[in-house]
Amino acid sequence: MSTLTRRPDFSLDRETLLYGALLLNTELLLVAFHVLFGGTTATSLTGIAQYVYPLVWINVGLLAIVKTTPPPVSQSQRRKGMLVAGAYFLVLAAIGGIVRPGSPGIESYFQFNLLYLPPGWNPMLAYFGEVVSVTLIPYKLVGYAALSYLVYVMVLDSAGLSWGTLTGLFSCVSCVLGILVPVVSSVLGGTAAVVGQLVPQSYGAATVVYLVSVALLYWRPFGR
Repeated sequence: MSTLTRRPDFSLDRETLLYGALLLNTELLLVAFHVLFGGTTATSLTGIAQYVYPLVWINVGLLAIVKTTPPPVSQSQRRKGMLVAGAYFLVLAAIGGIVRPGSPGIESYFQFNLLYLPPGWNPMLAYFGEVVSVTLIPYKLVGYAALSYLVYVMVLDSAGLSWGTLTGLFSCVSCVLGILVPVVSSVLGGTAAVVGQLVPQSYGAATVVYLVSVALLYWRPFGR
């Protein structure tokens, strides 16, 4: 797949710094609130990790989105980019457990969690149905959306992209690496119910893969 390399823009304007500071202050307040009222301590490696990892995903993902500007392209090219990015997001969501098959015979119901898990995991909204089950976890939604948005911009930057070359997406190193993010989380991490036991081993590895994936999709050093 022919992609264009990009020169990273590490500059931060005053507005970005202001909103970034507001975001960090809000996150710190939410962490403090959860430590005080959520019944979870942060005195061990496990306790600290379960607060840090999801916020890293969210902050890095939002920064990547803010610092990436789509090029001016035709409406046709934009639609192709949206379809590719949408399909990419669905792959991440399916592997990462956001969307999964339902359980035939059960009565559909919603589940909302606000206090049990740390910020970034909460607020968690889940739907369990016969056909499909959906679990909306903030840090995963932001992380997968950021990766998909970067793929979208990459498609727009790839001038002359045709439908026949869309399969080349999976020959892109950074795109395939991005798909490994939910794979690492799912294989090593399991469900959010055991986050306290599994965060250091599984989500540490997934976070490293996520950060490398975002960097590669933003920078694109392997373009040709």
